[in-house]
Amino acid sequence: MTKIAMVYPSWNKETHSASLLYGPLALGYLARHTPKHYQISLYDEYVGEDFDPHTADADLVAFSPITSGITRAYAHADSLRERGITCVGGGAHVSALPNEALEHFDAVIVGEGEAPWKQFLQDFEQGKTQPTYFGRMDVSLEHLGTPRRDLIHPNYSYPTLMTSRGCPYSCSFCYLTVYKNRKHRMIPHDTILEDMDSLRRHPLVVVTDENFIGYSERDIEDRKVLLEKMIRRGYKFHWGCQSTIGLYKESELMTLMHRAGCRAVFLGFEAVQEDSLAEVNKRHNFGVDYKEVVRALHDHKLGVIASCILGLDSHQPGYHKTLIQSLKETKADFPRVFLMTAWPGTQLFKNLERQGRASRDWKHVRKDMPSIRYKHYSHDEILKAREEVIHAFASMVHISRVVGRWLFKDRSIILFFIYIAFRNMILGRTKRFRGVKAPHSSLQKFL
Repeated sequence: MTKIAMVYPSWNKETHSASLLYGPLALGYLARHTPKHYQISLYDEYVGEDFDPHTADADLVAFSPITSGITRAYAHADSLRERGITCVGGGAHVSALPNEALEHFDAVIVGEGEAPWKQFLQDFEQGKTQPTYFGRMDVSLEHLGTPRRDLIHPNYSYPTLMTSRGCPYSCSFCYLTVYKNRKHRMIPHDTILEDMDSLRRHPLVVVTDENFIGYSERDIEDRKVLLEKMIRRGYKFHWGCQSTIGLYKESELMTLMHRAGCRAVFLGFEAVQEDSLAEVNKRHNFGVDYKEVVRALHDHKLGVIASCILGLDSHQPGYHKTLIQSLKETKADFPRVFLMTAWPGTQLFKNLERQGRASRDWKHVRKDMPSIRYKHYSHDEILKAREEVIHAFASMVHISRVVGRWLFKDRSIILFFIYIAFRNMILGRTKRFRGVKAPHSSLQKFL
């Protein structure tokens, strides 16, 4: 029997274990599309499960690295190939820089992985693998199936679930833009419900879709039908998802979401000024009153987690104080604040690299650490600014307001935030924010 090792490589297991509350699904789906005559072992270094390339018992190793883990993936692959073990890599970083990846992997999968993975395995069995395999991102998900949940590490706090793929927008900072033909597609309801059936015993589930509600009236109607099916099945778990702010106009949809167990929505505010929205090509947020957005979701008993970016070129010194004030005025329950990050392959990266402001020290390219030269903030100033925003909403005063907001309206939302937001922002903040030092002397010098 041919042995396959699948690996999520992490350059810093301690940091990831503190911040990743829920696990990735990519290799779980890949495993579902692997023939039964392969024996699969999955190693997840995000949760401290070491993979040793010098002793690994495998005929083939498949890597699914994010940018901060790509250097470790390359090192693992170099060692494995010295032992004569075939290595293949996929994911956003590999799709953005396939030629770089081919310096370390025998083959790369660019784009969506399931279909080319099957072709790769056929070629592997015949001893004639090609260097590059392409997976289109506009194909039907009718036969996607469910991820192999028996391979997902049990140390993650919450299981993840996918109900759709793809995003047609082209926000300049988004890693998804490295993929071509990014058509939004829904996973069949029967497949989604089968996956949900396996999660019944969990109190909380995180839906990982780029946008749960979709991008058209047809998508909205599909979501309503799915939610009605969920309600009839009587799932007891609560869940959170990501959505565009257009959700606030869909009263019936929001009502069904709450009835089906949704308790919080991650909304992409990104910025509170239109020049900043234009800078990142997020014009679909133009003219939207965030206070009205939050009010509508709250009226439908949905908590709001507002996603914001700090460090855009249009952000003058002190912008973070404006951000704090604006977010408080909207009455969003909690923010998630990310630093402007130039992911390889994005338009943002290309622009900043031409200006000498982007780093290729991949292990430090993360949303919570400076990896570019900011126009109006220094390395230390941007870290301090982010911490200031986080502390403004992790204070007991703000927490008390959130608890008071939901105490008599829907206590299950309080429980949701205790499970996720409070733990993520309060318990982890000392390790991940207050204790953060300069990431690397050479990178700090660059910045």
